[in-house]
Amino acid sequence: MASYELASQSTEDAFAKEDLICERSACAARILKGDPCFYIATIVIGQRGRFVCAACHRHYQGKAATSMRPTAQRPNPQANAQVIRQNINAAWKPAVAQQPPPRVMATSAGPDIAVPSSWAQPQPGYSVNHAQYGAERERWAKQAYAAPPAETISLEITAVREGGNRRKGARGIPFGNICEGRKDVDARIDAPGLITLSLDTVLPKIRAFAAGFPWRQDQFIVRDGGWVDLSTHPPRQPYFYLECMQATRKGLRAMTFKSKQFVLYVVVPTAQWEEYETWLDKVQEERFSMCSRSEPLFLPSATRSIHSSTHSSTLAGAGAQADSSTIASVEAPSEEEPSTAALSKAPVKRPFHREIASVPSSPPLKKVASANVGFHSPDREQLREVLQSGGTADIDAQQMLTVQHENIEFFPIPTRPLSVILEDPQLHAAFRTDTELSHSGRLTVQTSTNDMLGVGGFKTAHPGFLTLLSAPETPLGSRPRQKVAVKRPFYKKYPPGSSKNPINFSIGRYTISDELPKLFREANVLYWARALLTFAYEYIDHCVANSSETPPFHIPRLRFVEAGLALSHDHAQPGHKSKSMTMPRAGYLVEELITDDFIKYIHNMDCNPMLDPYEVGYEIAAFLACTQHIQYAKTGGLAFISDYQGGFEILSDPQVLTHPLVNNGKDVFGDGNIERAVSTFEKEHNCNKYCKWSGFKLKIYEAAKRGTETETDSAQDALE
Repeated sequence: MASYELASQSTEDAFAKEDLICERSACAARILKGDPCFYIATIVIGQRGRFVCAACHRHYQGKAATSMRPTAQRPNPQANAQVIRQNINAAWKPAVAQQPPPRVMATSAGPDIAVPSSWAQPQPGYSVNHAQYGAERERWAKQAYAAPPAETISLEITAVREGGNRRKGARGIPFGNICEGRKDVDARIDAPGLITLSLDTVLPKIRAFAAGFPWRQDQFIVRDGGWVDLSTHPPRQPYFYLECMQATRKGLRAMTFKSKQFVLYVVVPTAQWEEYETWLDKVQEERFSMCSRSEPLFLPSATRSIHSSTHSSTLAGAGAQADSSTIASVEAPSEEEPSTAALSKAPVKRPFHREIASVPSSPPLKKVASANVGFHSPDREQLREVLQSGGTADIDAQQMLTVQHENIEFFPIPTRPLSVILEDPQLHAAFRTDTELSHSGRLTVQTSTNDMLGVGGFKTAHPGFLTLLSAPETPLGSRPRQKVAVKRPFYKKYPPGSSKNPINFSIGRYTISDELPKLFREANVLYWARALLTFAYEYIDHCVANSSETPPFHIPRLRFVEAGLALSHDHAQPGHKSKSMTMPRAGYLVEELITDDFIKYIHNMDCNPMLDPYEVGYEIAAFLACTQHIQYAKTGGLAFISDYQGGFEILSDPQVLTHPLVNNGKDVFGDGNIERAVSTFEKEHNCNKYCKWSGFKLKIYEAAKRGTETETDSAQDALE
């Protein structure tokens, strides 16, 4: 992490000209217009510094890693204003700067410079802050031509149109194969900057895709990979920067920047796309009618050209020359005649093709001899060692026996908004395993205990590869041999006659009749957790868009893993009449692989972060606790997500908690659904800075200080 040094500023730059957010990640306090605002420069050349508040400025002054620039020393507050004025004039006039420094002389000639009585307050005219103007001007002039910022990201920008089966998680339909990449994009770019960059990159391709159609680019919508409209995000706040900050090592507090690639979509609205299709049909009809009228005019001319060229070549007795002239006459018609390319789409018979085909072709050209390529014999000793190593190689039979290949039927878990589920509860109230929604494919699992990704309380996770024969509507399985995490329930088997030692046990597998209900319950919990998290983000985006003030914090964008239920089938032997050979023999929960460090953010029995404020991932944990508050309030205290865990962007293995009124004595969402956590939410939850933002209009809960609730009550929250 780069060290920082304090930079001097002009008077007008030392105070905020508008409301800002302190760019120190640990503070993020709001700097009001007119309050002190300081710039902290970095010692890395070309890297941008930070604008911080007065408290953080004092923090950097006392920090050991902060250096004070020698040229930034403040002069004596009683400095002569005339000397300052002459130094500034010298900085603007190089010829004067080379002369000896002027001497202060007592004289009545020259303009009178008004020296303020207090240098601490900004006053008109020159002040103590202008004393180092020349040195600072030279330094910033050099940095104006410095290298681009070191903290950059890459973007993949795709043009899509609205459409697809949204109930199955589709997010637009690509058109024209328009997908552009951008490198070295400033990581601190905000949402308006991303919108401008995306439109400037993709619009030329869209216009080339449909030349002549009047696209209305002001109606285009730019969305991120989570399908969030960037126009709803407040300006002057880095959009992707916090998602690039990662811990240097697991368990350490220090955060470092890691460049990533993000996906953006330029979405064409449905109404405008329908206008384009109508325009395209009209253009094709006009082109077809023009081709039909011009066909008779073109045929005789082409025929005459062929016959005349052939006749002239026969008289001349030069066959090769006749061939070239014939081909040229066919390929280059006159300007008054339409070209063959314009008629290629017209469904009209062309008899002259037979005459063209009858023209003899020119003999093929001889192959040009390739340039001489140098040849060198290999080193004898090196070749001997390689031959010995390759000849004595052997297969690792033990490793091969632990790799398991399965023919599967894959049922993807869709992402449906809560509103869609409520529209048709009979169809969408739970995850479905209908055959028409499945995909056939192949799953490779590394079953060795040495290669396991982890062992939980009742599931094991193994690395694997997923290949589907038909492309699904979800990203999981969209490419061959995609790396996945394969999870399967288990029970602990202890040796006979031994006590239940938590370490001395082996892994036992359930029968297919006991395994499938457990896997289905896990898939159904993930299905509902996606819906509730999407519901929380919809409310957050609504509040941000309708609030008069921007939130004083960054809103993390997280999602649950893409996953699906896979049923393994045995290979049916040829001629075997038993139907049991094609019955499912095993089940797996297949999830996309999380490459980040796995962090437990919130425990299943808690509604507050598990992490301390100084630990890596605390900001994400605090935000997820706020989503619990939103889900609890906006569902009328009926349900919220718990057991938040996963990486910095992708979450896994959630649990949905419901109120006893929902359970009513039934097994709802499995054994992990703890009713007491919902009943005591208002007593146990501690609201953080996310919950307390006035734009969310949430009731404030503090476990240590009861009776401080403000805003509207829970019942009114549920109605909004």
